[in-house]
Amino acid sequence: MSLKVKYYGVRGSLPVSGGDFAGFGGNTTCCFIQHKDTKIVIDAGTGIRILGLDLMRSELPKTGGHIHMLFTHTHWDHIQGFPFFIPAFLPNVTLDIYGETKTVPGLDGADEEWNIEKVLKMQQHFIYFPVGTKYMSSNKTFHEITPASKLRIGEVDVECFALHHPNSTLAFRFTAEGKSFVFSTDVEHNDDMLEKLAHFSAGADVLAYDCQYTMAEYHAGKIGWGHSTYESGIAICKTGGVKSLHMIHHDPLHTDNTLKQMEGEAKKLFPSAHMIPEGYEFSL
Repeated sequence: MSLKVKYYGVRGSLPVSGGDFAGFGGNTTCCFIQHKDTKIVIDAGTGIRILGLDLMRSELPKTGGHIHMLFTHTHWDHIQGFPFFIPAFLPNVTLDIYGETKTVPGLDGADEEWNIEKVLKMQQHFIYFPVGTKYMSSNKTFHEITPASKLRIGEVDVECFALHHPNSTLAFRFTAEGKSFVFSTDVEHNDDMLEKLAHFSAGADVLAYDCQYTMAEYHAGKIGWGHSTYESGIAICKTGGVKSLHMIHHDPLHTDNTLKQMEGEAKKLFPSAHMIPEGYEFSL
């Protein structure tokens, strides 16, 4: 198998808990990809805490290792688990961290430049969190990436693509041994975005896509919120010849029953559409 993928968090916006959410899970975005000895993490939502515990049960604490962490963007639901990622505290772990540098309005109105290192450090400022990133003893290196970036991580080719979302987001395409997995969360659809994403995803084996809303919800007040629908994900798959759609970034108000209903409706349009639960894993 060329790529092994496991979803550690598939909830959007904020984590949830309770019996109504037990089936699909409540942790926010985190996905783990492995190819041979290459380990790649997408985003550090609350699901990364569970990933860290799994890695601590492997040979990693004894032998050390190299982990690559790619950030789609730095909204809270995609970074809030980073302080609880135990491998980042191990001195024998090498952690390469990739993210965009962005110019954003500061509190006084003047523009500020924030890179991925600054974002993660400020999240652990003592006013917010008692343990700063300087106490995370892993060997950390921070890398700037852009929508035009193309990376070679181990034997995995990684391509980036800009998505329509407040302050923008990156989609990633991972390819190894002729198999491709596209991760496209936090995106608002329009005709241009759907066409470009279909081109970016063309021929992929799996597209993981932001299906936070039903079309009815989207048109009832969610336009401009930066998220999409399963109908849009299906359109991308059909246009781009993608084999399977993985529906992710579940709305915190959507219970297990709601998500099952959405999956049933999606399968009528595209039988290879799957509503993804936390902990789901597959290989290509």
